[in-house]
Amino acid sequence: MAITPTTTLGRNTSLPYAAFNEREGVILVAGECYALNSVAVRIWELLEQPMTVAQLCSRICEEFEVDIQTCETAILNFAVEIVNDGIVHAIETAPPD
Repeated sequence: MAITPTTTLGRNTSLPYAAFNEREGVILVAGECYALNSVAVRIWELLEQPMTVAQLCSRICEEFEVDIQTCETAILNFAVEIVNDGIVHAIETAPPD
């Protein structure tokens, strides 16, 4: 499945997660530890409720100093990686009638 701005993402709630503070966290996946920086921690928090990549970019742009184009490119690349690693799920939605 291709990840686009309209792709809905939701986090894998079965994974152990620990936050050290507001800027760092870790997720354990199949014996591997993934370190999260402040933006990745915020993405994880926001994905408690599924949202599209575009919605996620909008929220990140409100909270961090980044332009929408840079944010969208970075989040799309990050989303591909974390979907492939099983950290989040790409949720398919039915096309409109």
